[in-house]
Amino acid sequence: MFGYVLLNPVGASDEDKKNYKLHYCGLCKALERGHGRKATRALSYDMTFLHLLLDDLYNCPLSLQKEHCQIHPVSKQEFVTSSISAYVADMQLLLSYYSALDHVVDDDSQKAVSKAKALEDDIQVTSEAHPRQAQAILDSLAGIARCEEEGCKDPLVPASLFGELMGAVFTPYDDIWAPVLTRLGQGLGRFVYILDAWDDLEKDKKKGAYNPFIDRQKDDVLRSEVKDLLTDSASDAAEALEKLPLDDNLSVLRNVIYSGIWARFEEKGKK
Repeated sequence: MFGYVLLNPVGASDEDKKNYKLHYCGLCKALERGHGRKATRALSYDMTFLHLLLDDLYNCPLSLQKEHCQIHPVSKQEFVTSSISAYVADMQLLLSYYSALDHVVDDDSQKAVSKAKALEDDIQVTSEAHPRQAQAILDSLAGIARCEEEGCKDPLVPASLFGELMGAVFTPYDDIWAPVLTRLGQGLGRFVYILDAWDDLEKDKKKGAYNPFIDRQKDDVLRSEVKDLLTDSASDAAEALEKLPLDDNLSVLRNVIYSGIWARFEEKGKK
């Protein structure tokens, strides 16, 4: 379910694009430093949003550095890390591992098998370091698995479970901001699940895989209903975002919430 929580380069300033890339590369470095080079296979743009969000909210001092990397072995690349980077990297590792396992089951993907094996050595220690988040991930995925077994037709049931998962991931601390961060993660999680189900509907029909929209035609009527569900979820996330005392990264975070997460849906609507 990666590939939805992204910056929309259309309308983004050069400064926002640079800031986004610095945090993305910083997340890559945090994965490598915390779990070894193989862990960089877990990297996705989606968790860059969380990196930007938590850095800003907790006023984390940033360390701007420049190093070589696997993708850019010739020229050194700038990146930023902070005290929160290791947490975001751990969450990225957990989510990527369980996403890979899901692809192994659903698609019998050898690429997913390889990715899961590359990450599995660090999963236990990472889970022990973050027991609340790790348990929330396992509980939510177990609930979604039950929905699949029962053929649940209400998309909000599995979407809400995925929202609970993201709500836990978005809250590193039990503090004053935890309720707002939880709501932000829940809204974003519901959005991602519903959009992923809409996106994969035709593919899931061909495979005979579970999808809450499986009995529906992918037409304008369903698209309108899906858009309403997405709007409700995005509104919850946006309302939570606006309640947080953000400044340094607010413009790029708004780009993602108000525009970036919609890019895939709008793109599909043009085809």
